[in-house]
Amino acid sequence: MPTLSESAFRFLSLCALPPGSSAVAQRLPAALSVVPSLDELAIAGEQHGMEPLVLAHIARTGLAIPSDFRARLLARYTQHAHVAAVRTRVVADVACAMAQARVPSLVLKGPALAHLVYSDARLRPMRDVDLLIRKADAGRALDILMRCGFRPAGTAVSSRHHHLQGMARTLEGATVTIELHHELMVRTPFTETCGYDDLIRRSQPFEWGDRSYLTLGREDMLWHVYAHAFVINTLRPGAIRLLSVADLAHATEAWIDQIDWVRLRKQYGGRLLGSLHVLHDLVPWSPRVAELLGEQMARPSTAVRACPIDSNPDWSPALIPVVFWPPEWWFRMRYGITTWPRWMWFRAVGHPARLALSAGRAIMTRLPKWFGLPGTEVVK
Repeated sequence: MPTLSESAFRFLSLCALPPGSSAVAQRLPAALSVVPSLDELAIAGEQHGMEPLVLAHIARTGLAIPSDFRARLLARYTQHAHVAAVRTRVVADVACAMAQARVPSLVLKGPALAHLVYSDARLRPMRDVDLLIRKADAGRALDILMRCGFRPAGTAVSSRHHHLQGMARTLEGATVTIELHHELMVRTPFTETCGYDDLIRRSQPFEWGDRSYLTLGREDMLWHVYAHAFVINTLRPGAIRLLSVADLAHATEAWIDQIDWVRLRKQYGGRLLGSLHVLHDLVPWSPRVAELLGEQMARPSTAVRACPIDSNPDWSPALIPVVFWPPEWWFRMRYGITTWPRWMWFRAVGHPARLALSAGRAIMTRLPKWFGLPGTEVVK
């Protein structure tokens, strides 16, 4: 994805909050007026998965936009809605087959969040469906997907990877992709990963179509959304879609009075709480969220203006300065930094240590492939 202009970045970021937010409604007209190109905004909205939310905010605030721009957003919204309807049926078939075979799973992120924290599930498009299973069930789960008409898609992955190769099925012109995870996310220095058995006891149910599914508990979900966006991509700091910011914003606003903040801090430390304070400088929290976050942790004394960051997924020399010295807002979001001592420690020690470990892990992961050694087999 090309780097966004700051004005387009800030407009899309405001749309990450739930439609109807009074603070957003007050800021959107001015934010839209300085966007240099609606074509850029439309392309970026598609790349970041934000078109349905942009359309909903525009409709809610009554913003005047050109008819061709509105038609473009409506077309994408209709496409997302069609894919979502097909996905609901296909995943229900898979869930039924997995239940019959006694292969338990947890639904991760997109589908669960769409039905738990978004006012309309169609506001949350998704590229694929992630299911967390036990590693011992991986072979049987793959067989079930094959019997349901799925075939391997995308890049083959190593047996060391935290999920299996994606499996896809096309029906009625819509492609549904499922990834089977045996760990919650990629292993990252100083960040604990979890498996199905670690998370099932804290799971929560949600309704999707005519079926009930299980997903991560509120505290685990909030951490997963944050970590997936800001923590795991140490060597690619711009590899984030603003849809992840929308997930974090919607979950926080929806669950602010239900989160067990004591357990969240005990389980994951103060990093997430600090990041929610930093996020306030990009997305204006509702008064209730701002109040409760202030009770949990003091806000940083100095605000930092968020800005877009190079989001090119391919490594290049141009990324080196950004990787070694991330822009201030992104750096504070990554480590939940709200105090100067913590800032100094991570700039001098914490961040360089994570870079070195991540680089070493990346090299060790690629060595077998480079030299044709064992270890690149696809997980079965």
